[in-house]
Amino acid sequence: MKRGIHEHKEAQAVVLARMAATRAQLVSTSQPSKIGAGVNRAARHVSPDAGPVLLCTPNAALLAIVLVGSVIIGPRRILVISFRAVLTAWITRTVRAIAGG
Repeated sequence: MKRGIHEHKEAQAVVLARMAATRAQLVSTSQPSKIGAGVNRAARHVSPDAGPVLLCTPNAALLAIVLVGSVIIGPRRILVISFRAVLTAWITRTVRAIAGG
């Protein structure tokens, strides 16, 4: 029975040594090199998951609504509706500024 425990400890030591070697290799390859740490450094750290980040922004819903709306009711109608909304908001803001100021 003691022999089984000893073999298990040896096997565990071998696995732990391999894990340490792999970790050291991973850390050495993941560290940015000091030679190329200039302008290209920012280009290396661009996330490949930029798409989902853009979909989380507040304007993503607005953009999606405009795209779906332009497919459903047409781009010309979307432009007319959005121009009317912007013009109404601008007039309202201007009148409030004049009346309040």
